[in-house]
This record gives sequence, structure tokens and C-alpha cells, in this order.
Amino acid sequence: MAAHPLSFENIHLPQAKSYYLRRFHFLNEPKLHIPSHFHMLGEIMLFEKMAGQLSIDGQSLELNQGLLVFIPSLAIHEMEMDGDERRFSLFQFQRQLLQELNLWELNAQLQQTLVMQLSPQQTAFLSSHLAWLESIEQDEQQRMLTHSLLRSVLVFVASQQQTMCFDAQTSQQDLLKSKSLSKIIPLLQHLENQQSVHLSLQQAADICGMSKYHFSRVFKSLFAQNYKDYILKRKINTALNLLTETERSVAEIAYACDFSDSAYFCAKFKQVMGLSPGRFRRSTQTVSSFD
Repeated sequence: MAAHPLSFENIHLPQAKSYYLRRFHFLNEPKLHIPSHFHMLGEIMLFEKMAGQLSIDGQSLELNQGLLVFIPSLAIHEMEMDGDERRFSLFQFQRQLLQELNLWELNAQLQQTLVMQLSPQQTAFLSSHLAWLESIEQDEQQRMLTHSLLRSVLVFVASQQQTMCFDAQTSQQDLLKSKSLSKIIPLLQHLENQQSVHLSLQQAADICGMSKYHFSRVFKSLFAQNYKDYILKRKINTALNLLTETERSVAEIAYACDFSDSAYFCAKFKQVMGLSPGRFRRSTQTVSSFD
């Protein structure tokens, strides 16, 4: 997989929630490349029907049916999806979820990358739990069952760490030790804790305690892109959430993401994603089952 500029992906969790779950079904869509990025959340992916490649901390692997992947906080990864049909589940969570579920003893295990080919029985087990969880997670009366399903999913993934390992070329611990990145961490934490896409170069530099000229040099040395270009990608990421999670119009989303008008938004969206916002919305659907 070709190298791409590194980006920090600021993931917006639903309000008052410490996790995010979606199950995706794409049909007859062009090849999709998700550039090299990292974020603060832990990420579980279950691929039920997929072709393509995934790179984690410099090591590439083939995506295929029944593949379970766990990517810990701050691990660098990128993905290329191909094939006429793509079906997968995405579960992202904050560490505090482990405390909420009284599972803090799993914290150490859930800081190691996991890549495992599941058996059909294991795939069916995890898939059914995720589908069940998705179907009830908005029902407050099902809170005990929701917690039970969350515990089962996390315990299942953590238990696989005892038998499988992933030999990454560069670990997330190496990333954390980077002197340059440590200067940017306050900005990343700020972005993680707030929902706005309105953050100027000067404001970003102030958060990091640097002049804007020094901040610009450090930022570009880390991410191989200007801060302005990164903010554009962050706006597009916010737009993706609004397109999939709301019924707001394209014009409303353009305004919410700080674009001057909908035409400019559509042009930039297509530049980054390879398809228009409208087509993206039509082609993306959450499924309650994969039957």
C-alpha cells in the first residue's frame, strides 16, 4: 500500500456515550482508500465479506472473510477496501468504557494490536452479539442487556490476545515517545474533547504552547501536510458523520462544517472521498443483519 500523509482522526462519539457501533453494507462501490491515521479510541473491526488491504504500524495484511482486527489507541493504520460487496462491523470505544463495565483488568490486553482469522462459529458468535447490541443500544430499558453484550464482545476480543500476536514494525509506544508528537498531544486531546471544526492555526499553536510558525513546522514534519489541509480532512470527517447519522440536507451539512457554500463543499468532498456527498449517503446503509 502506498504511503500517505499521516492524519489524526478526531472521532465524535454519540453524546454521553463511551462507544460507537455501526454495521456497514456497501454494494458495487468504487475502491475506497482510507489514508494513514490514528486516534484516541480503541477500534474493533469484524470483516464478514471484504477484499483489500489493512496496514497497522507499518505492517500490511490482506482483508478477507472472518477477519477480526483490534487496533489500540494511537496505532497508525490505513485501509483499502475493494470488491463488489463489503460487509463489516466497526466498534470504537474509550478506555472509560472498561471502567463502566467493571472490566479494567482487560486494559493491558486491549492496548495490544490483534489480527486473527476467526472460525465460522467464532464469526457467527461475534457478529450476532454486535447485531443484537446494535438493535437494542438506544433502548434505555435494555441497559442491563446492553452492558452484558458489551462485556461479552470486549472479553471475547481480549481473550484472543492470549493466543495471537501482531508483530508491528513500529509500536504505538514508539509513537508516544516521539518528542515532536508529545508537543502536539495537547491539540489532539483538545480535538478529541470538543466537537467544533473551527480552530485556526493561531488557536492550535496556542494550545500547544508554540508560535504559529514553529507549530506549522512541527505539524508538517509529523503529518506531511499543512495544518490547513488537515483541517479540511477533519471537516470532511465531520461531514461523513452527519451524512450517515442525520437527515440534514447537504447544504445544512456544508454550513455546519464551515464551508462557504454547498458547491464548494461538494467539490472538496469529492476530491477527498472520490464521490459526491449525495452518492455517499445513498450508498451507505447500516444493516441489522447480514442475511
